[in-house]
Amino acid sequence: MKHYLLYLLLSFNFIQSTNSQNTNVNAKNVLNKAISFHYSNKDSAYYYYEKAIKLADKQNDLNYLLSSYVYLINANGHYYDLKNYNKNIKREDDLLQNDKRLDTFASLQYYKDYLIFDKGNYNYKIKQYTTSKKHFKKLLAKINAIPKNKQIASDLAMISSIYSFLGLNYRHTGKYELAENILKKNIQLQYDNKDSISNWQTRVFNSKKLLSQVYEVKKDYNKANILLQETLSYYKTKTNNPRFKNNFSSAFIALAKNYIKQKEFNKAIEILHQNTQYYKENNPFEKEIDVLYGDAYLGLKDFKTATIYYNKSLQKTKTYRNNKKHQDVAVIYAKIGKLLLKQDRIDKGIDQYQLALIQLQKDFNAKEIEANPDPEKVIAKIELIRVLKEKLEILTNAYTNSKKISYLQAAHKTSKVIIKTLDLLRPEFESKLDKQFLIEETYPSIQKMVEIAYTMYENTNEKNFINDAFFFMEKSKSIFLLESIRNAEATKYGGIPEKIITEEQQFRAKITYIEQIIFKQKKKDKALNEELDLVKNAYYSFLEKIEKEYPKYYALKYKNDVITLESLKGKLQKNQAILSYLVSEESLYLIVIETNKKSFYKLAYTKDIQTRIKNLYRKSSKLNIQDTTIYEDSYKVYKAILETAMQKIEATDLTIITDGLLNYIPFDALNTSNKNNNYLLETHSISYASSATLLQEQNKIETNKKTKLLIFAPKFSGTSNVINHERTDMTPLLYNEQEAQDIAQYFRGKIYNGNEASIANFKKEVSAYNLIHFATHASANDAFPDYSYLAFSKDSTASNLLYAKDLYNYKIKADLVTLSACETGIGKLQKGEGMLSLARAFNYAGVPAIVTTLWKINDQSTSEVMEYFYENLYNGLSKKEALRQAKLTYLELNEDAILKHPYYWSGIVLTGNVEQVTTTNYLIWILLGAFFLVLLNFFYKKVKN
Repeated sequence: MKHYLLYLLLSFNFIQSTNSQNTNVNAKNVLNKAISFHYSNKDSAYYYYEKAIKLADKQNDLNYLLSSYVYLINANGHYYDLKNYNKNIKREDDLLQNDKRLDTFASLQYYKDYLIFDKGNYNYKIKQYTTSKKHFKKLLAKINAIPKNKQIASDLAMISSIYSFLGLNYRHTGKYELAENILKKNIQLQYDNKDSISNWQTRVFNSKKLLSQVYEVKKDYNKANILLQETLSYYKTKTNNPRFKNNFSSAFIALAKNYIKQKEFNKAIEILHQNTQYYKENNPFEKEIDVLYGDAYLGLKDFKTATIYYNKSLQKTKTYRNNKKHQDVAVIYAKIGKLLLKQDRIDKGIDQYQLALIQLQKDFNAKEIEANPDPEKVIAKIELIRVLKEKLEILTNAYTNSKKISYLQAAHKTSKVIIKTLDLLRPEFESKLDKQFLIEETYPSIQKMVEIAYTMYENTNEKNFINDAFFFMEKSKSIFLLESIRNAEATKYGGIPEKIITEEQQFRAKITYIEQIIFKQKKKDKALNEELDLVKNAYYSFLEKIEKEYPKYYALKYKNDVITLESLKGKLQKNQAILSYLVSEESLYLIVIETNKKSFYKLAYTKDIQTRIKNLYRKSSKLNIQDTTIYEDSYKVYKAILETAMQKIEATDLTIITDGLLNYIPFDALNTSNKNNNYLLETHSISYASSATLLQEQNKIETNKKTKLLIFAPKFSGTSNVINHERTDMTPLLYNEQEAQDIAQYFRGKIYNGNEASIANFKKEVSAYNLIHFATHASANDAFPDYSYLAFSKDSTASNLLYAKDLYNYKIKADLVTLSACETGIGKLQKGEGMLSLARAFNYAGVPAIVTTLWKINDQSTSEVMEYFYENLYNGLSKKEALRQAKLTYLELNEDAILKHPYYWSGIVLTGNVEQVTTTNYLIWILLGAFFLVLLNFFYKKVKN
């Protein structure tokens, strides 16, 4: 299949060099004349294209008729003449569909294909990104169906154009990882085929310009600047060619945006001045340039000049959009609102934000500040999120200045609309990185929502605001982990055939495999990166397909409800309490939930407290027996984050949902008085949860009836750390085999120790056991959390490192996994997700309860605690009480004050489901005893009778 006509826009010599026997000389001459005006005079180009269409139509020259349409539509696009663009696409579409003369026209399909490209381009320009993407993907699929050895230069050129537009679509919809990948792929495509593709350099620099805009959004300004300077240097060699005017101008605009983001406002103005000198009239980007001038002068606090430019852009944009509602108009209203906020003209600013929101929904016209559009009806959800976030900020500022409760009420309603919009957006994001970027961008707004709810509660004493604050907090915690568990549920109950489930697992396994090879290699392999990109795109398309074909699966997978506070209260036992934290810049918000009450606290989160938390972690994780200030820090932290609440909490069974730096604190080791060693452990049982919703999901997981224990205690070579016995750096572990033997006496099962403790044996055995224990080395990778690892013994077939990323593809049915290794519970802190650690990876694999460590643990003391822990589990204690009693026993039996230091025992923590793993053995003996007494009584009566 040849796509020569799809290559028209890249080679305007086509018409001039065509010598068809049926060509009418007048039509040819008129079309060539139109082409001569194509980039220099819009009116003349339009006039002659229309004349060529009439002549070719009259004389039945279908080739010239359709070619004239292609060029005319391209001219509409070049001049951003959207009204005529749309009209002429419809004209050509009608011609292709209904003109009987085309029934036998050999090149009909070529023109139909190019019309798909034009429809994609038009929908991109009107910001209908989903429709645009659909057209481009349809055309890309057609070209990719051609065997690679039969693809010609025009096919490659069209693929390149499609990649550019897909990159643009992804960027504008917040899918930055996908945008970056496809634009890099496009650049490589040009370099690989520079001998085949005309103007390949122009295409390379266009892609670099588009890629710079992705980096700018991701705040990687240095990379963006480098690419833009390269691009401008190239375009400056083309200043005499009118075809490059738009490219040149758009590169200037991108560079000015980048400077504005870096607060280099004078540089931005200088760049914009240069652009204006180059493109003095009929600049299709004039509206955008006026906005950037406004942004730059706003940054310089020249409010008067900024207002002039914003208003100029607003009028031009309204005219360009035919005075109809449009997200571009919304953007400018929001900027004017921000400008007024900077001048403390808050009420006027709020009015502008309301006008911005009106632009985003066809039938929404409410100017009252408490009104917001319906997220399900808006034309641009990403833009809605941006405007609502800024509206939230200006409303809270209005309350701060006036103390009028009406502003807070409007802000509280706005909070709920932001959450609803986020829920609708998340399914649209294929990439995990893009989802994370969305979450991180909105996380400050969630902090603001909780603050607003607290202030409303403080002002009104209405406890429903505690419920709302808890709802917002739940919406900000462990989002990916919860999504993973619900995805497993959707796969199980969504009616998907086993064959498709297997195919999905194969996709994920292949992606993981390629990513690991890329991560480990010292030199980048271009082919591997290309293969990864292809597999990822195929996987996203595969997911999109099954989500459409299995609506029940889709509904379960993207179920976005979270547990309500009242529902959670009903699930608690009398002695239980949930403590949920949210960290903001200067405050800690704490909600305490018990069976009979709920409380809401705002606690100071000063720099001093944050420093003490860091010091406490440092002093706990690194033994220094001479430094007794650890106990002072511990008490100060306790007073700051817990004491106020603990004075009113009746329960002694506490589940902590941490946030931010609080993830590093072993709460049971906090000093509850200014005396040393008065630990919270002595009076309270502590466990942790990533979120209350996730905990309830973990509590629903069916436990195994038969208790079996699988233990891995690998052997390591190297120099032993005899002094500290830390499980670090792959040194021999002196006590891990003893630990394995000690805990194995309580449950039947299997030990893999020494060289037998391999990944191969783990894969073979993992599905048959409900308790799994690792006494080994581990390492947290803060830079690349997916590559934190658990170490096994080496064998001849595979690596001895099990990465967190590997575990995402496992389905582990164990009730409890104990990671008796270093740093298995810590990693990179990520907004909206918490601590990215090995423990979390096991949660992804389906394990509801994990015992982990917060630092490089001591081998000997850990072995002792673990033995007591498993003995307590065997005796029927709950997981959390078993761990608490194990620590208390360790402290009681060790008379050496040094060994009682928190370093030795407090870093071992439990997260998730806390229920017992076996029925208490005492109960069995009681039942047997009762049966024996009944039997004895029966025989006694019989003998007596």
